[in-house]
Amino acid sequence: MTDWKTSISSSGENAEVRGESLENVMDMDFSDAIFLILKGEKPEKKEAEMFNTILSSCIDHGVGNPSTVSARTVQSGGNDMNTSVAAGISALGDKHGGAIEECMELLQSEASAKEIVREKLENREKIPGLGHKVYKNEDPRSQKMLEKAESLGLKGEFTEKMLEIHEIFGEEKVDLVLNVDGAIAGVMSDLGFEPELGKGFFIIARTPGLVAHVREEMDEKDFRRENGEYTGN
Repeated sequence: MTDWKTSISSSGENAEVRGESLENVMDMDFSDAIFLILKGEKPEKKEAEMFNTILSSCIDHGVGNPSTVSARTVQSGGNDMNTSVAAGISALGDKHGGAIEECMELLQSEASAKEIVREKLENREKIPGLGHKVYKNEDPRSQKMLEKAESLGLKGEFTEKMLEIHEIFGEEKVDLVLNVDGAIAGVMSDLGFEPELGKGFFIIARTPGLVAHVREEMDEKDFRRENGEYTGN
């Protein structure tokens, strides 16, 4: 059997994470350690501040989304913490938590902002990063994130491309809000992260919220049975 090989970390007396001794990693802020293990290098001070803001923006967003409902429902059936949290994570998909990855792919593609909008309109497809079920005029999370990126000098070409997509789509179709997924996709791309990490990043950021919801659900009445409407004959 072939031994596992990895460039991520090692164990033993001289344990390392991405070339940093585990003792040094233990002195880092947790968000810095996440940056290190995902990208393979330690963040600069301004990158660390930006990355921490992004993580915090995704920690939780109410009880009505698929991942939180799934986690709490599974907990109400008498399952343990890890099973319930895993159920919440499993509920994340292209329409909930997946927009960051899809948006990063678009931003890092060779297509211009105008070409992206034209293709999406021709195919009658949604543009990830635009629109929100709750926020209709402005997503305060994305605005704060963009302000932070600009103040730190991290508002680069990919964030500008996302803003251009938003502007062109508003002129061509309808002025949808630039949501937090779009802002995160732009900034994460400017920080040098690859699109394949998009969903994984959201999982890392949202898991503490799921843990908190599962713990709260433990104190509720067992076995939730929500009202449903029968639509058959």
